[in-house]
Amino acid sequence: MTQADVLAFLEFTDDLGIVPWLAGGWGADAERGTQTRPHSDLDLFLDARDAATLAQHLALRGFTARVEEPWHVTYVDSHDRAIDVRLFEREGTQITHGPHESWAATILDGYGVIGSRTVRRLLMP
Repeated sequence: MTQADVLAFLEFTDDLGIVPWLAGGWGADAERGTQTRPHSDLDLFLDARDAATLAQHLALRGFTARVEEPWHVTYVDSHDRAIDVRLFEREGTQITHGPHESWAATILDGYGVIGSRTVRRLLMP
């Protein structure tokens, strides 16, 4: 997943009115403000309320869903670009991911930079 791919995906989610939080390698690079290594995928967290919209529009763009768990779906296209989506639900001051993971909602307060774009990123404890 190239930096250009990530920026195009973020523009795509902007157009849909969806806010993703970068995680994994791209999240770490966003924190540093520079790409430190090649990335095979884009890891992100997404509000579960946006899951159906994202899934529908990725399917229209040729991505196939590989469901790991109901709260963890990887979308892959014919160019082997992978978007690894983790869904969360907000419950007051907490967010939950799946049946066993819960964190303070402040993990959603992170920002970073990819290219010249400011992005949201996860602040994992």
